[in-house]
Formats: sequence, C-alpha cells, structure tokens
Amino acid sequence: MSTYSSSENQLEKIDITRFVDEFLNAFRKMWIIVLVLTAGLGALGYLRIKDSYIPSYTAEATVAVTVKSDGKMNDSKTAEQLGVIFPYILTSGVLKDVIIEDMGVTSLPGTIKVTNIEGTNLLTISVTTSDQMNSYNELMSVIRNYPKVAQYVVGETELDIIDESGIPEDTGKAISYQSNVIKYASIGLLIGLLMVFIRMVLFRTVRNSKDLKSISNLNYLGTLPVYKLKKRRQGKNKISIMEHNVQQDYLEAIRLIRARVTQRLTETGNKVVMVTSSIPGEGKSTVAANLAMSISRKDRNVVLIDCDLRNPSLQEIFDVDDDQPGIIDVLTGDVNPADALVSYEDKGLRLLVLFGNRDKVTEHAEILSGKSMGQLLKALREVADIIILDTPPSAMLVDAMMVAKYVDEAVYVIKCDYARRHVIINGIQELKDAGVEIGGVILNGGKEGSAGYGYHTYGYGYGSHYYYGDSKSKKKKLKQEVEDTMQLENLQETEESGSIPVQDDIEESGEIPAQDDSDESGQIPVQEETSHEEGEQ
Repeated sequence: MSTYSSSENQLEKIDITRFVDEFLNAFRKMWIIVLVLTAGLGALGYLRIKDSYIPSYTAEATVAVTVKSDGKMNDSKTAEQLGVIFPYILTSGVLKDVIIEDMGVTSLPGTIKVTNIEGTNLLTISVTTSDQMNSYNELMSVIRNYPKVAQYVVGETELDIIDESGIPEDTGKAISYQSNVIKYASIGLLIGLLMVFIRMVLFRTVRNSKDLKSISNLNYLGTLPVYKLKKRRQGKNKISIMEHNVQQDYLEAIRLIRARVTQRLTETGNKVVMVTSSIPGEGKSTVAANLAMSISRKDRNVVLIDCDLRNPSLQEIFDVDDDQPGIIDVLTGDVNPADALVSYEDKGLRLLVLFGNRDKVTEHAEILSGKSMGQLLKALREVADIIILDTPPSAMLVDAMMVAKYVDEAVYVIKCDYARRHVIINGIQELKDAGVEIGGVILNGGKEGSAGYGYHTYGYGYGSHYYYGDSKSKKKKLKQEVEDTMQLENLQETEESGSIPVQDDIEESGEIPAQDDSDESGQIPVQEETSHEEGEQ
C-alpha cells in the first residue's frame, strides 16, 4: 500500500515539475510581452488617475473641552457627549447653516468629523475638502461655532486648541497614484501570465527525446549540437563538416547519427532516403548535407539531391555558384545528369551532389513526380550505395509527397522547441499515408540526446542562428557512446567485406586526406568541382 502511494506521489511530482518547466519555457519566449503588458497597463493606470484624481486636503486639530457651567458635569464627560451628539447636530443642519454664514459661502465645502479621545476631555476635529484654504478655514469655523450650537445640550463650554495641522498638504495623492498604478500593472501581469499559459497549452512543442516518445514511437537517431559560428562567419549561412575548424561536438553527433542510419539501411537493404521536416526553418538541408558527407567518408558511394524546388539550399552549404546546372535542368532534359552532378572526390568524399536551381526556383512540384525523376533515381541506384533526397517540409507542402513514391524510407528532422506537436504529428502522418517508411527522427536544437549537450538550430535558408549553449559535462559520456557505436559500425563493415576497415580518424582531427580514386570505376562520369576551397582557414 505504501509503495503505491509513493509511486503516485512521485508521478504527481514529475507532472508538476514538467508543468513548471513548460510554463517557464513559454515564459522565456514571451517575457517581453508580459513586461510590455505590465508596464503599459501600469502607465495607463497612472494616466487615468492623473486625469481623474481629485485632491483631498484634511485639516485636523485636537482641542480640550472646558465646562463653564456650575460643574455638574466634568470636562471629560462633556467632551465625550460632544463627540456623540455631533453627527445629530450636523444632520439637523443647524451647525451647517452657522458655518456657511460664518465663512460667507453658499454651501458647506467639505466633510466634518469629530471624535472623542476616550477617557480624556479631548476632541479630534477634522475637515476634508478639495481646497487647502477651505479645509483650514472650515476647521477654524467649526471650533468657533460648535460650542455655541451644542450649549443647548451640554451647557456652556469652551474649546481650546492643543494641536493643529495648519494648512494641510495632499497626503493622499502619492498613495492614490501608487495604488492605481499597482492595480493596473497587476492586471497587465495577470493578462501576460494568462497568455503564457495559453501558449503553453496550445503551442506545445518537442523539446527533447521524452517529448518525442510522448507523441510517437519512431526510432530516435540522435540530436545535433549547437554549432558556434565565429563572428567573422556569422554572415555565412552554412554548417559543413568539410571545414577544417569544424566543432568536435557537432562532428561526433553527426558520426553517431551516421552510424545509426547506416546500420538501419544495412539491415533493411534500403537505398533511397528522403530527409524532411514539418515546417521551414528546422535545418533539414544542413542535416541532409552533413549526413551525406559523413556517410561518404566511410567508403560508401553517396548521391545527394536537392529536391526542394521552392527553396534550394545545398548550393549555399557547398559554396556553389548559382549558374551550376541543377535538378530542374536534368528533369526537363536540358542537361545530362553527368553534367549536373558534382563530385567531391578531391575533398576525400565519395559524394555526388545534384543541386537545386537557385536561378530557376519554381513552385511546379509536379516535375518531381514525373517519369524523369523515376528514371534518374533508377539509374543512380546502380552506382550509389545511398541516395539522400533533401525534400520540402511534409506538413506544409505536397512537394515531399511527389517524391515519396520513389524513396525507400524517410529521416524526419525536428527542430527542438519550434514546430507544434500537432503539426509534427500531421507531417509524420502525411508520410505514412503516402506509404513512406520512417527510418528515424533527428532532433535539432535540444538540450539532450545523442550529442548530450547544446544544439544548433539552423535556419531554412534565411541565415538565422540560434545558440543554446554548450554543456561540456556530458562530453565524456558522449565519446564513450560514439566509440561503442563506431565499434559496432566497423564490425559490420568487417563482416561485409571480410577485412578489418581502417579507423575513421579524419573526422576526429578535422583533416581530410586525399582519396584514392582507383576504386571509383562504374560511376556516372561527372563534372569535377574545382572552384570549391576546402574549408575556411
């Protein structure tokens, strides 16, 4: 019984922690809106009280009551009785008339209040008006005339002033302004927090592998880390493992994802893989390019094709000129595939790339579903071990579905904390409805995963860079995981080839040795890319 209670409490604790975490995450995205609402409504409260505020001046005096009769009543008793009968005298109108006549006004300008200090012969008389002088003059008139009106009740008395406020100041102004500003600012804060809560509920995203498991049972391939671009390179919208100064954490994450992808393809015998995402901006093109480069370093012939006709991005990643013949030229028959495919053997990669046509961006996606596309992929299957297609987002465009009938499986890229969960689910379902087998999911921009530390979420061709930090404390665990995976990969290659493969050290050092071209026979003749510089010095 106690065990069940403990488990239930633990579950409740986890749910509360998750709720708080999601709320804080939504707040981090909307804190400026919350701040603007709070400050804006606070300012509105200030302006409203400024326009509508009526000054209030209270003149006050403490007087001593002295009985001038035969002494049948002591002074304290008389003072107490004066305090009790004052409301009745004021209500009767007698005192009002006397004060109005004494002050030479047509109406009583303020509020009069008289209280007795218990156990003494002291009275506190206060007058509140909207004018400084009126409040003081009315107070003096009350002190002069009140005994005359009250003598018929308590006898002849005299009021002697012990202490008075003098001409009063508006002490309530600051309090009124402050309370009104606080009230309106609090309303703004509550509205802002309500908007944060609504966003948390309606805009739920995938932030880590646990969130991914909660919406899908797809194979988790890993998470890509933040790639810190130097200031001098932030204008360049590319991340490439071909660069000499490539970050080790990003490189290791790509290697681990590569190992998982190639292991699956070896088991299934699949060759053509489409890399897609839910919406633009999730970094699928960068993932497709670096995955293709990484696989081609493992002595596999890889062909990478840019099938995103609306927003071709591979040319920017590979630093290729816009006049390079591309897939549209090939599919329309204007250019032979051999003239459009670019080889990167001189960069140590067994990689052929068929770029998009940046100068011929088109929305006619039907070209991807024509016979020419099928014939092209059929020919490439004969010479390539793996064909990777960079396709448009599946949740927003039908373009990806045009290519779906030619692919063996898909790799789905999800930018962490970006697309809403229902959009991701719809994108995945679109692929499943098209009969595409989903080989796995890659998270881009999270805080945990195969890479174990921060992530770079790369823009969809718009040059946006996001930085989530670098957690070095998890690198040791990552390296061990990479080593284990690489041992598995090398073992598989040994079983396939019958020989022990050489360890892939070039990715750990960032250096790319010259590639022996003697074993490249049987490939389609391609144009050599000679203008590309190997990385940035």
